[in-house]
Amino acid sequence: MVDAIVMAGGDGAVIDPACRFKGLLPIAGKPMVQWVAEALRKAETVGEIAVVVPTAEHLGAWADDVGKIVVSDGSFVDNVLAGVGAFRGDRRVLLTTGDIPAITPDAIDDFVREGLATGADAVYPLVNKDVMLSEFPGSKRTFVRLASGPVTGGNMLLVDPETILANQEIGGRVFATRKSPVAMARVIGMRFVVRLLLGRLTVAEVERKLGQLIGGTGAAVYTTHASIGADVDKPVDVVVAERVLYARSMSGESDSQSG
Repeated sequence: MVDAIVMAGGDGAVIDPACRFKGLLPIAGKPMVQWVAEALRKAETVGEIAVVVPTAEHLGAWADDVGKIVVSDGSFVDNVLAGVGAFRGDRRVLLTTGDIPAITPDAIDDFVREGLATGADAVYPLVNKDVMLSEFPGSKRTFVRLASGPVTGGNMLLVDPETILANQEIGGRVFATRKSPVAMARVIGMRFVVRLLLGRLTVAEVERKLGQLIGGTGAAVYTTHASIGADVDKPVDVVVAERVLYARSMSGESDSQSG
């Protein structure tokens, strides 16, 4: 059993000018974060849930069904720490973004179980390109070429809360440089970034680097649940996500089935 932190802030206006923050973006008749919260509530491996938002005003009825609403409008790391502070236990936490509306309870449970089985301090999901595009055709994802083939990262991290508290600085630096290979190289090392750009990195090397960065152990888990990587960042992502969600509804697929 783990606790879950949903990061539901972000600039929703880049997709919808009327959206106050990203988690409230309407997707198939619901705020995007509501889809995520509902899947987490139905997951067998998730205990308490905390949703981090920049404001608690006018959230809607979905917020009444969430265990904890945490208001934090700081940096990404500050918001993560606010979410961690909502829990008093020592269980591992599932850190997830609030912009993966197609996520399902099965996807969550499978990742959590596989992640816990590794025993690592931090576990990150990977989705093969073919799996991603097969389930979410038309997606405009960023794929990284590993030695084993192109992958996209999932929007979850299974982590020991003590690891988060001990790595606030490095976490902030990595997040700040995530879109610049040159800046990232200064943080995680030129050799690693060059091998990444050349498509020569192995999963084992990624795990070792993650472990080095956090001063512990890291693991990468391949998942066949493409919904973990199907975040909504652009208008086209809205179309793709709604198509998948409406197709599930029309086919009678339950929310508990795999994503």
